[in-house]
Amino acid sequence: MPGLLSVFSFEPGWPLYVYAKYGLLTLQNRGEEKKILCMNANSGVECRDLYEWSSTKNISNGFIAGVFNSVDLDGYIYWNDKLAVITDRRFKEISELADSIEKLISEDALWRSIEKVLSDFNGKEIPSFIAITKNGDEVIYRSPLGLTPLSIGGYGFDLLIASSESSTIEVLDADVRRYLKPGEGVVVSRNYLRFFQVERSRIWKICAFELLYTSRHDSLIDGIGVYEFRKTLGARLSRQLQSENIDIVLGVPETAIPYAIGLAQASSKPFEQAFIPTPVRSRSMLKNNPLERLIAIHLKLNPVKSVLEGKRVAVVDDSMVTGATLKSVSQILRNRVGVRELHLFIASPKIIKECPYRIFEFNKDCLISANLDDELLRKYLEVDSVNWLDLESLNDVARMYNCKLCGSCFGREVLGVDQ
Repeated sequence: MPGLLSVFSFEPGWPLYVYAKYGLLTLQNRGEEKKILCMNANSGVECRDLYEWSSTKNISNGFIAGVFNSVDLDGYIYWNDKLAVITDRRFKEISELADSIEKLISEDALWRSIEKVLSDFNGKEIPSFIAITKNGDEVIYRSPLGLTPLSIGGYGFDLLIASSESSTIEVLDADVRRYLKPGEGVVVSRNYLRFFQVERSRIWKICAFELLYTSRHDSLIDGIGVYEFRKTLGARLSRQLQSENIDIVLGVPETAIPYAIGLAQASSKPFEQAFIPTPVRSRSMLKNNPLERLIAIHLKLNPVKSVLEGKRVAVVDDSMVTGATLKSVSQILRNRVGVRELHLFIASPKIIKECPYRIFEFNKDCLISANLDDELLRKYLEVDSVNWLDLESLNDVARMYNCKLCGSCFGREVLGVDQ
C-alpha cells in the first residue's frame, strides 16, 4: 500500500529536500521499491526517483512524493509539464482526473471549483491523492470511501505537511493538526489555504489492514492509536490460548509485537524478544518475488536460541497471507532451535477473498487460508496448533474504538457495526 507525503512552504529558505528524504524514510513500511519526488521546476513540473534529484536542489515552495512497493507505477502517478498527481492505489482514470484539474489551472479556478470536479468522480471510487501544479499549488484529498488515512500537520505557520502516517509529521518535528475525513481535502498556495468537503461514500470505512498491519505502531488513524488497537486485539486473541501448554510468547515479525504483548499480558505469560532483525526494513508480506520474500523473512528472523530451546512457544503474527513467513519461522524453531511445542496465533481473521479495491494486489490462488483447511494448514506449517482471531472479536474491538473497517477480504463488507 503506497504512502503519500506532501510539504508546502509559505516562506522560502526551508531545506525541503531533507524533509522529502527523511519523510519518505518514515513511510518505508508502506513501500520500499520506489521513492518518487515531484516538484515544480524550470517553469514546469518534474517527477523523478528521490535519489535522482540533487540534495542541493532548491525546491522553491513545496513537493509531493510517494513510496511504492512496485516498480510498475501505472495508475499511481501521472504528470506532465503542468501538474503531477500521485494516488495511493491504482486508478485507471488518473489521466482523466489530471486533465480535469489541469483545466481548472488554465481557468485560474483551482480553489473555487476543485470540489465540484471531485464530486463528478465520486461514483468512480476515486482514491486518496496529492497533486502539485506548475505554480507550486497543491491539492491533498482523501477518498470518499475513506479506505486509507491522510493526516495534516504544520510547523508553526511556515509549513503545511500531509502524510499517510501521522507519525511522519511528528518525526519531521511538526504538529499533527487534523485527520482528513473521507471526501475532505485542502487546496494550498502562497495566497490561500482552503479546506473543502465532497460528499463521502454512503458506506465509508478504513481498510482493516491499516490498523492490523500497514501503519506504523506509533501512528494515529483518525485519532485511533494503532499500538493500543493492536494490543487490544492481542488480548482478545488470548482467549484461545491454553495457558498450561505455553511457556513464552513471541511476536513475529516486528509488526506483530504489540499483539504478542497484549496476548502475554492478558494470559500472564512472559513475552520474549526471541528474534533479532538485521537493521534493514523489509515488508515480506508485500513481496511478490518468492526469493525476495524468503530473503526478507530471514533478514528479520535470526533466533536467540537460549531463550527458545526446549520451550513450548506461542508465536503471534499479525496476519497470514501466503504462509511463507510462518513456514520459515516454524522450520527455524523446529530445526535450528529445537522448541518443544509450537502454537501459532494469528491476530486477524482468515483472508479468503481478493481485495475488491486493489489496495493489496493478491491473487486468491496465493491466499493460503482460502485454499487449505485448518488441519492441512497445521500440517503444512509443521506446528501443533493454528489459532485465528475470529471476525466477531475484530468487529467488537472496532466498535470499542468507534471505527468502521473494511473486511471484504475476510468475507464481511463492514466491521465495527451491529450485525
